[in-house]
Amino acid sequence: MLIAKNITKKFAGVTALNNVNLELYPGKVNAIVGENGAGKSTLMKILSGVHTQYEGEIIFKGEKVSFRSTKDAEDAGIAIIHQELNLVPHLSISENIFLGREITNAIGILDKAVMNSQTKELLKK
Repeated sequence: MLIAKNITKKFAGVTALNNVNLELYPGKVNAIVGENGAGKSTLMKILSGVHTQYEGEIIFKGEKVSFRSTKDAEDAGIAIIHQELNLVPHLSISENIFLGREITNAIGILDKAVMNSQTKELLKK
């Protein structure tokens, strides 16, 4: 479903990833494990559009992709939950869940009823 080929990422001359290859399969549990500093988070950030400058290629569902942002990746169906979770304390659970993807009505006002309803369904799962 997703193939990462020869992914290399450098930060100011420091190589974080060097020719990483990975294949992820649908319907399977896929795990990326390694020591601190091994590049797991960097790879996930590349796959989810956080880091857009890297060497190598990503093939998703048979098509070569190049995400310009996390929104591009999310629109394609790829998202990650970062280990450094940053919630906005003065917002509700629903507002935090939909942060950056708010649901609005026809005139552009937040549709809190729909957001709350969808949040309830998500929390049931």
